[in-house]
Amino acid sequence: MSSIEVALVPSDTLLRALRVMERYDVCLLPVMGEAGGLVGLISREHVLSAWRVDPLLPVSLVMAACGKPRVSAPVPP
Repeated sequence: MSSIEVALVPSDTLLRALRVMERYDVCLLPVMGEAGGLVGLISREHVLSAWRVDPLLPVSLVMAACGKPRVSAPVPP
């Protein structure tokens, strides 16, 4: 598993997210919580869709939240 070198925090703005994406030439960034865990993802599409509302919105308002993975029951044969 590789380390996360470029990440945002929920209070970062859409403007900062877009600048980081452009600087590192990526279109998807992890959003890390205070404890260092992954709380969501933000894509260039998320940023651009909310840009018209306000480029200074925090990413927490438009990111895709990451929940605990779902574990499905095994399917009987």
